[in-house]
Amino acid sequence: MPDVDDAVATIDRFLRTAAEEDQLTLLGSGEGVWDVLVPSTWKESIAVTLRLGDWSLQGEAFFLRAPEDNRPESFHLLLQRNVRSGPWRFAANAAGDATLHAYLPRAAISEDELDRLLGALVTLSDETYAPYMRLAYQRALEEQVRRGGPGVDQPPPWAR
Repeated sequence: MPDVDDAVATIDRFLRTAAEEDQLTLLGSGEGVWDVLVPSTWKESIAVTLRLGDWSLQGEAFFLRAPEDNRPESFHLLLQRNVRSGPWRFAANAAGDATLHAYLPRAAISEDELDRLLGALVTLSDETYAPYMRLAYQRALEEQVRRGGPGVDQPPPWAR
């Protein structure tokens, strides 16, 4: 198993290199914790906290607020996505907001695995965003479209 110093160095090197190459934004780091923004088509960016523990690297990201409509169906969609979501799993916090959590064993930490971890987050978030929005915010989206807004059937302005 890599020692803590090796894992910290690997994670830090990967994130700093990716930031220098404009693949992500490193917001801050210290004491085995890193806060980053990774680009996303639907959300523009996803804020992720990576925390190195004794046995694993834990990732946590906010997905979307608690559903306003179709609550059971919205959470059912997220649970179905957990089956094929790689290292990331949907969860709900005390307020009912949807979050994403991942665990990477410390022994598996490498630059390739970190790249896969963050790539899987973006893929899962982007693939789940529109279906979740359609269910969880059905009335608000219908009102937005009625007023001439875009809905979720076309990419957001930053993705063009």
